[in-house]
Order: sequence, then structure tokens, then C-alpha cells
Amino acid sequence: MKLTTLLACGAALAGSAAAQGGYIYTIDKSVISSSTASIDAETASAILARRRGLTGGRTLGTSDDSILEALKNYGGWQQPLFGATDEEAPGKLFIRIPGFDGQIMDLTAAMPDLWVEGPTTDLKSDFKAQPQREDGICEYAVPISNSNKDIEVVFSYPAEGDLGCLDPSEVPHLPITLAVQSVLPTSPSSIPSTIMPLKRILTHLLATQGVESTILLLPSSLSLSKPKSHEAAHELRRRTQPEETPLALSPDIKSHSTLLASNNTSNTTQPLPRNIPACFTSLASCSNTTNSCSGHGDCFEARPKCFRCKCGTTVVREDSEGRKKTVQWGGGACEKKDVSVPFVLFASFAVVIAALIAGVIGMMASMGAQKLPSVLSAGVAGPTARK
Repeated sequence: MKLTTLLACGAALAGSAAAQGGYIYTIDKSVISSSTASIDAETASAILARRRGLTGGRTLGTSDDSILEALKNYGGWQQPLFGATDEEAPGKLFIRIPGFDGQIMDLTAAMPDLWVEGPTTDLKSDFKAQPQREDGICEYAVPISNSNKDIEVVFSYPAEGDLGCLDPSEVPHLPITLAVQSVLPTSPSSIPSTIMPLKRILTHLLATQGVESTILLLPSSLSLSKPKSHEAAHELRRRTQPEETPLALSPDIKSHSTLLASNNTSNTTQPLPRNIPACFTSLASCSNTTNSCSGHGDCFEARPKCFRCKCGTTVVREDSEGRKKTVQWGGGACEKKDVSVPFVLFASFAVVIAALIAGVIGMMASMGAQKLPSVLSAGVAGPTARK
């Protein structure tokens, strides 16, 4: 698949191997390309955030179709923006291994999918494990048992109904984490020889457990993140130029123009969590997680430190006489049509009609069972024989 200016083959990258960089491996159901793509640190950060599902409030300062294409190709499994899916959300493993100062030639046995040019400290600190996620995802930082304590392993999976999440003490003993622990490098010098066995284990977990995985190799020395002045300039560009792209892209979006069109026609810019909490700890958390109550209501403070959605009514159509047809919304994120009032009216009407019909039938049956009074038969004489 062609990614224009971003993608380059492994041979071209070998000529630039003198510069220290980072490397990303993606173990997904779909294989994008057999060559290695070249990206910058900001795009790498966006791809990692997208694979982790931590895209709320993040934007890209570009509308380059090749970058959007890279996000779509390497962003992993995503919940569809519109409609439900029968496919179950996969579990995810995120493995960060620092201290690799070798070159891409050292990884020829297991070529990476992405080469990160000039990795920054954001790639090391931005995406720590978040045990208290409010999007229905259970997430854990897996303790490392080998000598290379700088390695970080994050495991996440969607919560199942009312079962909740596992206790953190159970995570180190899961078969998934035990299998990964057995092949992690014990030192930076062992990274080239352990990447291939690690990939084999992760590929096996994908086939048997449906777990997507990401491996990030970082050099021992990282560039500093953008200073605050650059962030202010970036924010100014975001406010003055319509070039910012929401990071929560739909997996079937082909270009920036398609993205903007879908963003203008729908308030749901990111998928709703499977289990919406009864209370949110802040107004911003309520608004972000529920996509502003799906555009059908507003977040309010129901009680101290408990924010939830207050659903409203939408006018569907209005006829020439001014009569309006409305829809009442309900649900934890105001995402469902509230049909309780029409149902109660219809059920009540049906019960009343059924009671009336039963009463009429009973009345007619009781009247037919009564005997005629004797007065009606007194004046009737039977036939007599003539003489």
C-alpha cells in the first residue's frame, strides 16, 4: 500500500541508519506492508495513542493524507463510529523497551513496521498505564520480573458486563503475561536476539487469544519534547486554521475531506464505552466520555462529585399547522430513544379496550342465560282439538 511521502522501504532506511531512532512493531490481524515506514515522533505518539484508545481531546496539527493513512493502517482495531459490530474488542499488550542504540541492520531478522525519526521524551512518558480508565477498559501495568527493570508492559482488555476488572495481584499470574515475561530481553545488548522470539509469542497470542500487541524500541538518549512556546504556537494554529484533525479517526476514513464531512454530520467523534459509568468525577470527564451526551443533552452535577447526562428532546419534524413530532432521548449517554411514554400509552389503551370487550361479551352472555318472565307465556294458549 502506497503511503506517499511517509513510507520508505527498508533499503532506503538503511542508508539513514546512522541517526538514532525508535522502532515500532505492530502485531495485528491485518498485515500492512513488508517494508518499514518512516514517521516523525509526533505521528508515532499519535499512532500509539490511537492503538491504546487514548484519543480523547487529542488532535493532529496537519491534514496530510499520508499521515492520516498511516494512522488508519497502523492504528490497530477501532470501534466503528456508526452502528454496532459483532466483532468483540480485542485485548491489547503494549511493550516499551528502552536502551536500544543499535541500527536497523541489527534487526534484519525481524524488521520493524515503523521507524521513528528523532524520538522524543513524550514517547516514554505520555502513555503510562491508567488503571482508572472511564471508558470500560481494564488496564494494568505488568510487573517485570527479569533484570531489565526499565521495560514497561501494559495490558488492557474490555470489561465484561458486571464482572468488573481483575484484581491487579492476579495480572502477573495470567498465562498471557507469563508467556511475554519469558521472552523479554534481560539487557539492551540482548534486544536483537530476543525480538524474533517475542514476536512469535505475540503472534501466537493474537491467533489464540485475539490480543493485539505493540512493541516500541527506544534509544537510551531521547530528544526533549516541544517546549511550551511551541505548544502555544500549535494551539494558536489550531484556533486560526481549520487544519486540525481529531485523532479518533474512523477506520474506514480515506482522506481528510471525508473526515471533515463525517465530523460535521455527527456529534459522535469517538465510540462510546461499552459500559457507561453511573457517575463521572468531573464535568469534563462526563462530556468527553459521552461525546457531550451524544448531542442530545447536557452534563450536570447530580450530587457532589457525581456528574451525569440530563437528556433532552429533539424535534424530528414540524407540519404546516405547527404540530411538532419530537423524540425523547435516554440512556447513560442519551444515545437511546426513550420509548417509555409511547409504550405506556399504547399498553394502557390496549388494556382498556380489552377490558371493554371482555365486559361487553360477559354482559351479553349473562343476558342470554336469563329465563323469560312468566307474563310473556301467560297469554299464549296451546292448540285445542275441534269437535
